[in-house]
Amino acid sequence: MAESVTLGRVSKSYKTAQGTLSVLDNVQLHISPGECVALLGPSGCGKSTLLRLIAGLDQPSAGGVRLGDRIVHEVDPRCAVMFQEPRLFPWQTIEQNVALGARRRKVARPPTQLLSLVGLDDFASAFPHQLSGGMAQRAALARALVGEPEVLLLDEPFAALDAFTRMQMQDLLAEACRTVQPTVVMVTHDIDEALYLADRIVILGQRPATIVATVDVPQPRPRDRGDTTLALLRAQILTHFGFSHAAPTERQINAG
Repeated sequence: MAESVTLGRVSKSYKTAQGTLSVLDNVQLHISPGECVALLGPSGCGKSTLLRLIAGLDQPSAGGVRLGDRIVHEVDPRCAVMFQEPRLFPWQTIEQNVALGARRRKVARPPTQLLSLVGLDDFASAFPHQLSGGMAQRAALARALVGEPEVLLLDEPFAALDAFTRMQMQDLLAEACRTVQPTVVMVTHDIDEALYLADRIVILGQRPATIVATVDVPQPRPRDRGDTTLALLRAQILTHFGFSHAAPTERQINAG
């Protein structure tokens, strides 16, 4: 069952040779069970750090993170993380790699079922070097979902893929999430990707990052990539990154 995620006045800083590096400052956010939220912001503003705090891979310097009603103190088995690189073990088959995602989980789908879901039925016995980059990311997605996580954390999982493969993976992720139904928190630099997949987009400012805006995406899924409403929202989001040209109206978009 999907779990809520709550960030309560979360701040994070690190000690460096030059002093203290503040990354996040007083971040407050509540994500409802089953919601998909995309995090947008400048490079290095702390988006990936925020994911690490939710997963329990790191601890906040101030404030707290809760999954449901429990504070996150350590690596939380309710979370699964998918990174930009597949990070598959080269000496194990694809099925064995996917099965690793079910460890420490009481309820898990068979790896073969997830491989079927991501279209890798015929590659269960293959090794990672025998897969293309897109196929390897499919395997990584299957591994993240096999344990039926309550919270799925995505750290720019499709950034290294070509545009066509990236769109295929976005569709695959949307379909997989409809099947497994976790809460999703996704870091991306791609505004169109965020608009296509997320229920809500959270925009972070420069480091030390705080939330500067949130944008709801009301369109039902599956979405049309050419939807004029998404284009209007895209123009709205761009203003938060210093692109101050007036947003086009729906009539202007249709006329173009």
